[in-house]
Amino acid sequence: MKNMSCKLVVSVTLFFSFLTIGPLAHAQNSSEKEVIVVYKNKAGKETILDSDADVKQQYKHLPAVAVTADQETVKELKQDPDILYVENNVSFTAADSTDFKVLSDGTDTSDNFEQWNLEPIQVKQAWKAGLTGKNIKIAVIDSGISPHDDLSIAGGYSAVSYTSSYKDDNGHGTHVAGIIGAKHNGYGIDGIAPEAQIYAVKALDQNGSGDLQSLLQGIDWSIANGMDIVNMSLGTTSDSKILHDAVNKAYEQGVLLVAASGNDGNGKPVNYPAAYSSVVAVSATNEKNQLASFSTTGDEVEFSAPGTNITSTYLNQYYATGSGTSQATPHAAAMFALLKQRDPAETNVQLREEMRRNIVDLGTAGRDQQFGYGLIQYKAQATDSAYAAAEQAVKKAEQTKAQTDINKAQELVSQLPGSDAKTALQKRLDKVQSYRNVKDAKDKVANAEKYKTQQTVDTAQTAINKLPNGTDKKNLQKRLDQVKRYIASKQAKDKVAKAEKSKKKTDVDSAQSAIGKLPASSEKTSLQKRLNKVKSTNLKTAQQSVSAAEKKSTDANAAKAQSAVNQLQAGKEKTALQKRLDKVKKKVAAAEAKKVETAKAKVKKAEKDKTKKSKASAQSAVNQLKASNEKTKLQKRLNAVKPKK
Repeated sequence: MKNMSCKLVVSVTLFFSFLTIGPLAHAQNSSEKEVIVVYKNKAGKETILDSDADVKQQYKHLPAVAVTADQETVKELKQDPDILYVENNVSFTAADSTDFKVLSDGTDTSDNFEQWNLEPIQVKQAWKAGLTGKNIKIAVIDSGISPHDDLSIAGGYSAVSYTSSYKDDNGHGTHVAGIIGAKHNGYGIDGIAPEAQIYAVKALDQNGSGDLQSLLQGIDWSIANGMDIVNMSLGTTSDSKILHDAVNKAYEQGVLLVAASGNDGNGKPVNYPAAYSSVVAVSATNEKNQLASFSTTGDEVEFSAPGTNITSTYLNQYYATGSGTSQATPHAAAMFALLKQRDPAETNVQLREEMRRNIVDLGTAGRDQQFGYGLIQYKAQATDSAYAAAEQAVKKAEQTKAQTDINKAQELVSQLPGSDAKTALQKRLDKVQSYRNVKDAKDKVANAEKYKTQQTVDTAQTAINKLPNGTDKKNLQKRLDQVKRYIASKQAKDKVAKAEKSKKKTDVDSAQSAIGKLPASSEKTSLQKRLNKVKSTNLKTAQQSVSAAEKKSTDANAAKAQSAVNQLQAGKEKTALQKRLDKVKKKVAAAEAKKVETAKAKVKKAEKDKTKKSKASAQSAVNQLKASNEKTKLQKRLNAVKPKK
């Protein structure tokens, strides 16, 4: 941005007006004329394309084709049953009452311009509520938009024939765009909806002249590209059926169209397209909230907005001051963008109704011909109060840094609708929460260091895990790791002592697991030696028990040996002892089987002889058996034997 002393500030009165239908600006010769042909159906369109007419433009969303044709071809098209009607391609130009004044060096060294127009519409209240027009798409159908440090242009389209660029070469479109969306960057001016997505739709040339064909292209492009709002700071006193149909089509597609009422003065008819019911007509007010002397009035006027001495962006990084309903219209378009951001689901019809609740009634009570429903003026809603409450809660959280205050602020911020203001509050709150998290982690680590319990360690670890990577987290983790090592060491010592006392495998395993968690150290080595001694003692006991069982293969000895082997850790020694013991168990089992056979034979003999001697012998054999189903059966058979008398 150049120094303000080098910037051009101009005073202009701008409003684009259609001229009455007359000689066509671009007719190739006296026998040809430019027309817009509106067709009924596909056959009608094909008729146009197959005719001798030179096709200039086909529209995507409008049933029309712009052509240049001779008188005979035009007559034939009018008579075709598949053609609705034919209209002349009307010319229109900008008013010539422009007075530019260049400021001399040093006249103005300020980085900011005064903007009286912002106060009457109370737009700063909307900004405080986080409303900036974000994600709302606005097409400025005008002379294009010039690159400017105070503007962001999302894209655009050129509907004029001499250039494919949508860059402004007149100045009017750039002025309108700045009113809508100049950045809030600390210099120049502040646009009403600084984060709206502004699209430059160039329908006027460097002289501020255009035609109906180009305007229709601009409207058609706006429909095709999903514009939310279309700003048309232009107009004509001549009605046009195709223009009427075009704005109606856009309105049916959900586009909100806003246009200037005209600069013909009080009592003169509202210009087109503002006069159409599908378009919002805007009149202009002055610094005293009175109707601007140039503003056209009428029943079609829907709202009024500031339109005199409005400073905005201009060509070549300059700024300019202009007056006209051209300047009033973008005020309304931008305010609609703020309302659309506040309630994204609202349709264009609902937004018009919503704007009626965001006005101050001027002139005659209710809707009148001068101000419509009234001067646009942002009205705070519950969401605004919610934002104020959330901001206050964040401030308190920043002061106290108490978790309860942080939680309360977070709840209020979470309830806000999405906006940059909400994002800014969340960032502030995140900073407070980050401080709180670090403090909590420090306190909990200190508590773990003091009490050295697993619970305090776990609590501290959870707190540390919440912290982002950095010095604080690293240092706190080091301190907590020391506590963890102390606890692990104590647990290992306690478990080794328990294993030494009980010599049970479960205790040995538990002690081994605890030792395994220790870092390499002399302490770990010492504890492992103690535990190995327990393991060695258990091995010796098992070896002795197995040897005893081998020497005297009884069920009791085998059971005792098995218990001792079970206490051993898995390994070669345990496997070898188990093999030896399994042999003992087979031997014991074989001896038991032999006893069972002997007992069966004696019980059978007792059943046969039925003598006291045979029964006693059988009973003795049964008594030597291990408890089992077989023993029970034999005992029952023996009990049934009655000695002979």
